[in-house]
Amino acid sequence: MAYSDSAVCPKCKVGFAPGTAICPICKIPLVSEGEFEDESEEEPGETPEPIILDDDISSLKELRTADVEWIHHLQDKLAEAGIPHCIEQSAPRRMSFSVYVRPEDLSRAKDIDEKVFAEEVPDGEGIPHVENLDFSSCPACGNRLGENDLKCSSCGLNLSPADRRKCSNCNEVIEVNIAVCPHCGCNVDSSKV
Repeated sequence: MAYSDSAVCPKCKVGFAPGTAICPICKIPLVSEGEFEDESEEEPGETPEPIILDDDISSLKELRTADVEWIHHLQDKLAEAGIPHCIEQSAPRRMSFSVYVRPEDLSRAKDIDEKVFAEEVPDGEGIPHVENLDFSSCPACGNRLGENDLKCSSCGLNLSPADRRKCSNCNEVIEVNIAVCPHCGCNVDSSKV
């Protein structure tokens, strides 16, 4: 079932769950979908308004996580196809958003996502999908990896980006140049990098 009163940003036109007051992208007040439709008449050739889901997020399938421009483009294409979806901000500091769809719409949505990917990354043909990658073994030596391994115990390959490490208190992955862990609030000891 779609929201009848979903919150829509009047500037970027991204739809959010009811109760969202401020657009996390544009930082302006959101309006309900009904108010938004009343304010602007759809001109011929414009992208239809997105159908925003109110389903519990645990019942949905993640389609893609990307930056706001990519997600906005993807949302337009999903709206054109009439595929209901919802968007959640996944990484506020990086302005990353995740798009979720119902399981029965996932196949169609993936086809649309592949077309958007081809437009957004023209040289990306042949790049494997994340779900097709094997993260259970070291890409250098094939050694079996643990879920939280940052380094291969067999060959020593560093498996984490250079700007990340684990918090010594909560064991969550954090950026190297921060003083306080955003997960647990503990002071980060920079001598243990």
